[in-house]
Amino acid sequence: MRTKTNDITIISEKSDIEGKLKMPGKVMILGFFTGSINSSSLEIFKNGKAAGTIEAENVIIAGYFEGEIACSGLLTVAKTGTVRGRVAYGALSVELGGLLDAEISQLESTDTKLIPFDRKGVHSDK
Repeated sequence: MRTKTNDITIISEKSDIEGKLKMPGKVMILGFFTGSINSSSLEIFKNGKAAGTIEAENVIIAGYFEGEIACSGLLTVAKTGTVRGRVAYGALSVELGGLLDAEISQLESTDTKLIPFDRKGVHSDK
């Protein structure tokens, strides 16, 4: 997968990080992360776990994620991946064996800018 920049941030297998990441390139999670991530692409590897919010163009989940994802491009849940929570996506791929247990909504187009979830719902009329 190509990123818009060559910047790659890796959260290693033995890392346990809590906080807010805003990265221009790719974020790779092999360990544990809790908090919010804003990046051009994100990949949670098979043994990686994350909880919180993700805003990214492309996301691959091969590990475990719980929280909210706003993905303007392709969201892929790999055969070893689990996603629980709320998801807004441009395009979606769930491999056989992958688990998507979430409230989901498709963005109007892949050109749609990321819109963080409001607390009332993705498409709240209130």
